Amino acid sequence: MTADLSAIIVNFRSAGKAAACAATLREGFEREGIAGEIVLVDCGSGAGERAELARVSADVRVLLPENRGYSGGLNAGLARANGRCLLLSNADVEYRPGALTALLEAASEKRTGAAAPRLEWDAAGRLLLPPGFDPGFLTEIALRRGTGSGARDARRFAAFARDSVRLWTAGGAARHLAGTVLASRRDVFDRAGRFDERFPFEYEETEWEDRVRRCGLELRAVPAARVRHLWGSSAVPDPETTRRREVSRRVFREDRYGTVGRRILERAERRGVQKPLPPLPRLEEPELPARAGTWVGISPHASGFPFAGTHLSTPFRLPDEVRAAMPRGPWFWTVFSSDNGHPFERYTREEA
Repeated sequence: MTADLSAIIVNFRSAGKAAACAATLREGFEREGIAGEIVLVDCGSGAGERAELARVSADVRVLLPENRGYSGGLNAGLARANGRCLLLSNADVEYRPGALTALLEAASEKRTGAAAPRLEWDAAGRLLLPPGFDPGFLTEIALRRGTGSGARDARRFAAFARDSVRLWTAGGAARHLAGTVLASRRDVFDRAGRFDERFPFEYEETEWEDRVRRCGLELRAVPAARVRHLWGSSAVPDPETTRRREVSRRVFREDRYGTVGRRILERAERRGVQKPLPPLPRLEEPELPARAGTWVGISPHASGFPFAGTHLSTPFRLPDEVRAAMPRGPWFWTVFSSDNGHPFERYTREEA
């Protein structure tokens, strides 16, 4: 029997998170009356994890002998899924009530090529992760050189902030969607093709979304679909992961910008920020008071974006579970207008 929705979970050495993800999917199917199936794909995690994966609630299991990356894992899952609509999911995701219905409805619209939920970082769902980020050539160059303090830096930040708040609160058309969770119809894959396995880690969704848009289809953010993303927790921080990311980035830049463009970006990346960063007030505590009409963006980048963000209509303190997951180093806090995205206060805080 054909399912309404096939959820494909791609796992690599994160069976515990995959089990939690599958459990929230199963609950969502039952609660929302969706005829759904769960396709669990493991990308060569090894024999040590197989016993734990056997306990994950899945209808179909695809145990790949090697790590084909997220792109290859998705393709293997797509080959086994029978649903009219496909839900592509990282393992470190937990689905909130109503998320599946909202995604299914959005993806079922003919003009929609792919739909993505609102990604919430903390358990309470207040701190929101970027809805997507594809800066383009000139902005990527500027981000490598900018310090977040000049007028041009402020304009770039404001443009990103306005779009992020719009997608988080109202949703609608987007230039790019984060690939953590994507819902799409089977006929979209028939038109745009499957994922390019030249991308072993990251950039696979950006390249695929470019093809979807070239088909005349829309990328849509769906804020009514809320999921918690345990950001970065499923990525294994080892030299192989770093190598795979570098391969994907090189292939992506070569395809989009050509050899010369790729080399320019790589040179800018090696040189980094040319000017010294301006001195910023230090936040002694990871918190800010309420301030009407404002949001705060929290980013590891000197430019201040892309960022995780939240409104400041009430006081905000960074949740302990988020702080535990944050990479070490300086994090930049930018307070900005909810109306126009203009930044007017910046702070820094070192996370250890």
